[in-house]
Amino acid sequence: MYDAKLDTFIQVVESGSFTKAAAQLFISPVSVMKQIESLENATKVKLFNRSTKGVTLTAAGKSIYNSALQLIKASETAVEQAQNISKNEKQVIRIGTSLLRSGSLLIDLWSKVNSGELPFNLKIVPFGDDPSSMQKMLTSLGDTLDCFVGPGDSYEILNGPYKMAVLENKICYCAVPRRNHLAKKESLDWSDLDDESLLLVRRGQSPELDQLRTEIETSHSKINIVNTDNFYDIDAFNLSEQENYIMETLDIWKDLHPALVTIPMKWDYKMPYGIIYSNNASNHVRDFIKESEKLYQN
Repeated sequence: MYDAKLDTFIQVVESGSFTKAAAQLFISPVSVMKQIESLENATKVKLFNRSTKGVTLTAAGKSIYNSALQLIKASETAVEQAQNISKNEKQVIRIGTSLLRSGSLLIDLWSKVNSGELPFNLKIVPFGDDPSSMQKMLTSLGDTLDCFVGPGDSYEILNGPYKMAVLENKICYCAVPRRNHLAKKESLDWSDLDDESLLLVRRGQSPELDQLRTEIETSHSKINIVNTDNFYDIDAFNLSEQENYIMETLDIWKDLHPALVTIPMKWDYKMPYGIIYSNNASNHVRDFIKESEKLYQN
């Protein structure tokens, strides 16, 4: 906020000599003298009268000394005020949201905070679920986006520069077209899927779904697996309805497509679901996520 040589100048005035000032500042007398000379050259005035007994201020030096004290005090006050403002200033949390990865969960959580006064300002940032938009969104985490909510069982998230605050493990269901003969069942088992086509994320995208695929291939060969090229977007749900495919899904998407009904399936597959953010997230983003976890558990 000000030239640090002023601190040296004031110490010389208070000590009465370069040597004593150097001892107080834990630097060499030569360094002290060089700083004073630099200050005199910058101001173009002689600051001290030098003698074998020490140094005394010149008239010009006294003027600068008084002004320097005022400047330093004003500078310290300005810094303190700025720090206080910073402490009280709300940080902005940028939450990504899409059709399949809605940020509404976080908004709903924080709307329950007493008095309705949030310690953060929340900004909603929309993105698409198609592969290109998803890639851009993940790349922007920690830069122009702070977090999003969704399933996190993908190799890209697990092995990439991301972290996940798991809120719960979501049970995998089956989405069934309403015109399919299975649509009126309350629950499904493996035999129900015999001779059906099951829409599933292709191998190599998700550890949990890779296990599901392996079980089908080894133990339920009557089920025809239809691959999606990437993780689900709305086109996958449309394809399920158009082609009369059964589809692995989560209950968070049960109302996504009006022509599909979500039915429990008797298997043990689950997806971690939570808040995904960058490894390099700022402290205020990490604080927001920790508080969000507490709110969710309550």
